[in-house]
Amino acid sequence: MHKRPWADFSNVRSTSFVPDLLSDARVVAPADLVDMRQHRQSERIAACNGIDPLATLVVYAQDGLIYDTDGHIVPTASQAEYLATLRHGRVNKFGLAYRSDATLWLHKTLADIVVGAAMHLHQTQGWSMVLYDGLRTVEGAYNLYLHAPPSDMESGLLSLPGRSAHNKGLAIDSMFYDRSGCEIDMGGHFDHLDMATNSRTYNGDGISEAARCNRLLREAAFLRSAFSQGLLIAPLRTEFWDDRLPENRADLWRVLDSAARCLGLSLLTPQDESLRKTDRTAFAKKWERWSYGDFLARWQATFKGREAALQQLLGAPPPQEKPEFYHGNYHPIYDRDLRESGKHLT
Repeated sequence: MHKRPWADFSNVRSTSFVPDLLSDARVVAPADLVDMRQHRQSERIAACNGIDPLATLVVYAQDGLIYDTDGHIVPTASQAEYLATLRHGRVNKFGLAYRSDATLWLHKTLADIVVGAAMHLHQTQGWSMVLYDGLRTVEGAYNLYLHAPPSDMESGLLSLPGRSAHNKGLAIDSMFYDRSGCEIDMGGHFDHLDMATNSRTYNGDGISEAARCNRLLREAAFLRSAFSQGLLIAPLRTEFWDDRLPENRADLWRVLDSAARCLGLSLLTPQDESLRKTDRTAFAKKWERWSYGDFLARWQATFKGREAALQQLLGAPPPQEKPEFYHGNYHPIYDRDLRESGKHLT
């Protein structure tokens, strides 16, 4: 596949903002980005009996970590050993995209959701969260794009530069570990190359029943945290490790879909799933052209009779719509605009 030049991505702007809420997407200022090593750290520790439930590992800033035979992340003894490791055994599946001392930054809106989810899962399951990638500046995304084989773009494992919520600091990739430091079984590591089993809707025998349950626990924790703070989250359907803000109102069905899944329900029928692949216009008419009021009405109809279980597990979405709900309401972030603040990645 011929790779497109940087000039094709050097001035990408968001055009998917919600016009009823904003006249144009917002610029993300450096001050809006927080360091996830430290964000609300004292609160995190106090809430978890002296243990910090959250750590960071900036995966795309290193090229020496692999998974051992027990699934633990370990450094290689040499670059030769790293290069000899098959791609699925490397933690960084692509190649160096950030500078080696890069910090994991998130937009504060998502950062607060992440902290809430981490504290809840530590308190209820004893898990600790490790963040692997948050803000992916457009320059950093372009570096990944240059490294990626065509299959990664075709499968959806990687988005084009400037087109992802990561490029705004409004998506987070994370995994979880138990008290002994073992990775919680989720049916694959971060950036697992099998996109079929990566899907949150996967029901085959390629992952264990424990992995299915663990995926739902983490998904519910993110929804619960977002709702408790008057925000929304729309976990990426195709990647169990990716949690992000919805792009705009066309993604509101994904919030509803996620909540239904956490309650053991399937929002989309097999016919709806087929429409998504074969007739996007018909699917959009049914599922993607809602107002926020439509979403709330569908929420009530979907969970009628299950209100108590829903409230205990997740809470409820906020009653009023806000611009902060949607990552389409923000422009992508470029390193060139962060260098003065020292928050650049490349």
